[in-house]
Amino acid sequence: MTDSAAPEDALMEAALEVLRMNGPLATEELADHLEEEGLGSADTLVRDLEDLPPHPLVLSLPDGRFAALDALFEGRIFTHRLSADEIARDLIAVDDVEPLLLLISDDDDFELVAVDEQHDRLAERGVTDDDPLPPEVLLFPRGTFAGRTPGDLVALTAGSGRLSLVGVDDDPTPVPLLLDVLGRRSAEGDAASLDDELLQLLADTPSAFTEPAPPLTEAIAAAGLERSGDLVAPEGFDFEGYISRTMFDDYADQLGIPVDAVPGVALFASLVDAIDSGDDEDLEERFAQGKSGLFAVLSDPEIAEIVLDELIGEDFAPTSIEEAALWLLDHAPRRTVAAAYWFAARGAEADGRIEEAERLYERSADEGGAFDLALFDLARYASDRGDAVRGMSLLGRIPGGDEHPLYDVLQRFQPVERPGLGRNDRCWCGSGRKYKVCHLGKADHPIEERAEWLYLKATMHALDPAWADERVALAEARSGYGDDDAVADAVNDPLVDDVLLHEAGAFADFLERRGVLLPEDEAELARLWSGVARSVFEVRDVRAGEGLTLRDVRSDTVSDVGSPTITGDLPVGTLLCARVLPAGDLNLMPGGAEVVTAEQREVLLELLGGEQVDPVDLVEALTSADAADFFASIDE
Repeated sequence: MTDSAAPEDALMEAALEVLRMNGPLATEELADHLEEEGLGSADTLVRDLEDLPPHPLVLSLPDGRFAALDALFEGRIFTHRLSADEIARDLIAVDDVEPLLLLISDDDDFELVAVDEQHDRLAERGVTDDDPLPPEVLLFPRGTFAGRTPGDLVALTAGSGRLSLVGVDDDPTPVPLLLDVLGRRSAEGDAASLDDELLQLLADTPSAFTEPAPPLTEAIAAAGLERSGDLVAPEGFDFEGYISRTMFDDYADQLGIPVDAVPGVALFASLVDAIDSGDDEDLEERFAQGKSGLFAVLSDPEIAEIVLDELIGEDFAPTSIEEAALWLLDHAPRRTVAAAYWFAARGAEADGRIEEAERLYERSADEGGAFDLALFDLARYASDRGDAVRGMSLLGRIPGGDEHPLYDVLQRFQPVERPGLGRNDRCWCGSGRKYKVCHLGKADHPIEERAEWLYLKATMHALDPAWADERVALAEARSGYGDDDAVADAVNDPLVDDVLLHEAGAFADFLERRGVLLPEDEAELARLWSGVARSVFEVRDVRAGEGLTLRDVRSDTVSDVGSPTITGDLPVGTLLCARVLPAGDLNLMPGGAEVVTAEQREVLLELLGGEQVDPVDLVEALTSADAADFFASIDE
């Protein structure tokens, strides 16, 4: 939901016109101009602009500003020195004029040709496989360069959004600003980006390249610099090594892993990719011979967890991850065995094979008994089954495991002692089974008490990386589309958790995948919860420290709810948006409740009355300054 009335296409066209009239602008500056034109509030427009898809004529500058591409290049001139072969073939290499090719279109009198894809057309111009051409050339009509001699300069210039080829008669002078910047950047030990520095120069200096200048390749060489693609550096610079280091550094920063772990992580990701794509021939030669030692970094649980998140984010099939992990058992160092079994277990679990996953987790934990990730996943299995004793034992083997919220919950649900009842006696519960296979070591607390535990089991399932994108989208809405810190704070907000579970579908996924692990009465309760919709409730009565009496505004039904976390001074008549979930003889709101203003009420009733509720729209509707102020007053 948004307060911007401008459709996406209209907003982009308006933004483009503003940029053409005012030059490069930061997002906030652009939003202010659009607000003046009546397209919405500046705050909302900032968000809308950030969500817009790319536009061919809107360019993002290195300094973060936006620019209209045609306005930025209007009147700019880039030269090229002709060779004899180019004159004979009526084509030129793109190196010197490449910046302007961002504006090339089907209306131009020439075309951009990929050398590897147009062999036949280039052969008609006399081009052979031995000719040293760049990946792309500009192909002009026959006779374009008739009368020209080798060494002549031609120029490509932009005007009214079109490109034109013109001749250059005078001896041009260099553009020192660009060369100074390139030299200064490369003197710092890094290669400079020609594209970035050139675009920034055009934005900052409207007069730059409005007169013919020496071709870029010549000017760069004359300044004692070398060029490799987009990169410029001093003569003798190791471009290949720099590119490799940069790629490693970028990948390490992206994943948050040490640089020296990148080769092993990338190798395993490539192995999964090969298996997933069916390119699984000669795996040993490609991924093991002389390389197997690189996999050792996967033995670090922190790195292993990051790698799994990355693989899931790439949408590889779970079975491909599992197969690659099992392949490691025969081809990677011994120290990676625990991690390999854990990767395989996660793949099996994501594929819905819960029992096989648990077996693999057990194998992982048995390898030295200290692979934290496997121990934690086994603790979750024990928790889902209601085995608080085993769950606590497993968490206790993990450094800091007793500080995890699950540990406190399991501690509350330790089994009640049954003095005098032997392991082989009939269970006290009347099931007819032996005590050792029924309730020994398991929680025997009533379902009213275990409802909170059941809800925690589901919220832990929703922390799976497969739900990360949906969670972040909800957190962005909950933060009011604030900065990164605000979004991070909202990631585990109770409303985000509950909407992710119910409206986004994580609870249904939990029940489908892990419902088989639940005690029978919890599985039945979970199925009942799946059908409970969110609604708006009016507070009819407040019992301090005990609960509330609520009237469902949509159905007019009245229910008593135990929810001490929001009692206190909550006035009668207050409107709340929540899901009221049954738990035996009680009703609970484990997902919390949101105070609803009068303005929000009608919006929410309409939204919740639809066949399908959009999760992000719901969180947006429930996130308001009024509601936040109300909560703050209660907390005080």
